[in-house]
Amino acid sequence: MGTIKTFLLGAGTAYAIYFITRRRIDGTSILDELLDNPSLFMNKAKDYAIAEIVHTVKQKLR
Repeated sequence: MGTIKTFLLGAGTAYAIYFITRRRIDGTSILDELLDNPSLFMNKAKDYAIAEIVHTVKQKLR
């Protein structure tokens, strides 16, 4: 079972790296955007995390 889990984790990681570094039609990749403007992605991630926390708290209070 451990071998299958390791294989699936490795395959998922390889696909994620492929997806992030894959070039689009305009010649850029997601990694290029992330490296050019990291604060934009951090702010988006922070806003998403806050929204999820608010949603979870509202669900718990019902």
